[in-house]
Amino acid sequence: MIITAELAQHIVDNIMPLVQQNINIMDSAGVIVGSGQKSRLNTYHQGAMEVIRSGQVVEIFPEDMERYPGALPGLNWPIVLGSQVVGAVGVSGHPDKVRNTTKLVKMVTELILERENLVEEFRANLQLREQFMQHVLSDRYQDNAIVKTAKLLRFSLNLPRLVAVVSVGLIIRDACNQYGVHDLVALRTRETLAQLLEHSSLLDSQDLFVFFEDELVILKQFPADAGEAEFYQWGSAILSLLGGPQQQGLRMGLGSFTGSPAELHESYKEALFSQNNKMDGTAVASIYDFDILVDYLIKEPGAIHSCLALKKLKDLILAQLDRKYDMRNTVNALLDNNLNVSSAAKALFVHRNTLVFRLEKLKELTGLCPSQSLNHAMLCRILFSY
Repeated sequence: MIITAELAQHIVDNIMPLVQQNINIMDSAGVIVGSGQKSRLNTYHQGAMEVIRSGQVVEIFPEDMERYPGALPGLNWPIVLGSQVVGAVGVSGHPDKVRNTTKLVKMVTELILERENLVEEFRANLQLREQFMQHVLSDRYQDNAIVKTAKLLRFSLNLPRLVAVVSVGLIIRDACNQYGVHDLVALRTRETLAQLLEHSSLLDSQDLFVFFEDELVILKQFPADAGEAEFYQWGSAILSLLGGPQQQGLRMGLGSFTGSPAELHESYKEALFSQNNKMDGTAVASIYDFDILVDYLIKEPGAIHSCLALKKLKDLILAQLDRKYDMRNTVNALLDNNLNVSSAAKALFVHRNTLVFRLEKLKELTGLCPSQSLNHAMLCRILFSY
């Protein structure tokens, strides 16, 4: 860690009034970067350099002054972070009189620097996570940049995931109403929410989250065979964690379950849309909700060709129902006959009960019931028109 002049002087200014002795803090080059004697700033301290090279305490008695030009009597101790000497701290005075004071100053200085180092690492990691999220959720997927950043984060790109979006604006506004409108209040509120998530069993090392202003975005992995019920259950648990039992009016949107990082952008778009276009009073809204899905396909340009939830639904129907039950022609006949089952059966040259049986199979497998729901009928039209 590099000891900056700003941080060193901050430490000196806060400790000196307590110990009533001059304090010097030297960087790894032996230069005084913090001192109660401003005239000594940016000057070389030979005693400190010996401390840094040897890792041992250097005591300067009055009779040793000739050996250390420009120095004053006192004690100089190494500043150690981890196993590395990163600088030295000195307290002016007779070594026998300032020994305990110097030990205390050294300990406090190391604690402050250690905390600052952790904060810097956290900020760097946070910035890296935000950068990664911006890349991976962008509509311009840059494979090299994403792979490189993922390695730095030790984040596996090849796990099946979905994107969840939570609006935490209500929580932040409640905090501002209680403590005053201030950027620091919003920042501390996000940090509190982040700590809840980081210490929760609902997320693990291969999940990732960031805050974009009032928006919490989560990349959540699930087993490859996970289904919608698991997604909803997890989403509800996250909202309870963040907002308590009442969930404070929180809303979550869930995008499609993806198999590759290149699909996360689409899942993010779907999650945003789901969150902002809930069809009922539920707190967790998913693109797998047929009403939301139809609305998304109609309102979002190009969604018919890119929506992962639609593709999954179509593949499921074609793989398990189309060949055996002629499902494409069955549904299209129903739609072409204004959802009249009897007319559709005549058009297909099948018994009405045969058509009803086929539609029951469709409902059993997918939940779609085009003869009873306009949105389901619209979704079926989309499914079998492309």
